[in-house]
Amino acid sequence: MHAFDNTDNRIFRQESKLQKCLQTRHIGKRVMWFKKLSSTQDFAKCFILDNGISVADGYVIISNSQHNGLGRFGNRWISPRGGIWLSIILRSGLHPSRIMLFSYCASVAVSEAIERCTGIQSRLKWPNDILIRGRKVSGILVDASVESELIENLVIGIGVNANVNAAQIEGRLGDTNHPYPITSLQEQLGGSCDKFNLIRLFLQTFDELYSEIEADNTYLILDKWKKRAEPIISKSVQISCEKEQYSAKVVDLEEDGSLVVLRQGNQIERIVSSDYHVHVTG
Repeated sequence: MHAFDNTDNRIFRQESKLQKCLQTRHIGKRVMWFKKLSSTQDFAKCFILDNGISVADGYVIISNSQHNGLGRFGNRWISPRGGIWLSIILRSGLHPSRIMLFSYCASVAVSEAIERCTGIQSRLKWPNDILIRGRKVSGILVDASVESELIENLVIGIGVNANVNAAQIEGRLGDTNHPYPITSLQEQLGGSCDKFNLIRLFLQTFDELYSEIEADNTYLILDKWKKRAEPIISKSVQISCEKEQYSAKVVDLEEDGSLVVLRQGNQIERIVSSDYHVHVTG
């Protein structure tokens, strides 16, 4: 299965404790908690290949540290002990156009869990970053497998700088281009947070919101996201992807989570993928 999938690397006490206290319908039907992994995201994908999505559906993979964590666009994600590094495996028969909703679902769940656990309010940046006072504290990565115009499975990666040294992480990133400075909950609190309780609250909140996606009741999720998000509607933005870069104005946020923008020449375009960089310019 995986180089680190062995008994000595598992933390069975934490697995059992979390599973017993989770009040969820779907997420966390099984928890696997490791001392260290290359990447919870990679482990989850291997687990699906080895066991099938019907078995893996609802599993949560957690690791105390990662030595090869990745964020969006293949950027390095420094994952030392003290942070929250986990992946959720899901089966979904929805159309691929709905993938963005899972990013919204995860980012809202992280933001709500942070507030309930620590009292700290955070802001959301499209599509899936969580900021505290303009500094990034958490990020979401959604990997989807699509077949016959349907989502076959999703692996949703969550990284939260909980009880870590933000300055050390930035030092290890060096000159890597990242648009926001980094912070941690420990830095914001002036002391450590209850990491276990934060994970529990996140998984329970995500479970509730996930049920809304499956029931095709997405208004609740988008409404929650808008209330916590940095203003973006009617804002001028710079948009870039692999092929091009252009200026536009954000017109709306659609029910499937896509961003509607107005380009030069009154050309309407829908941004349906988190593979785009969207930077507010005014």
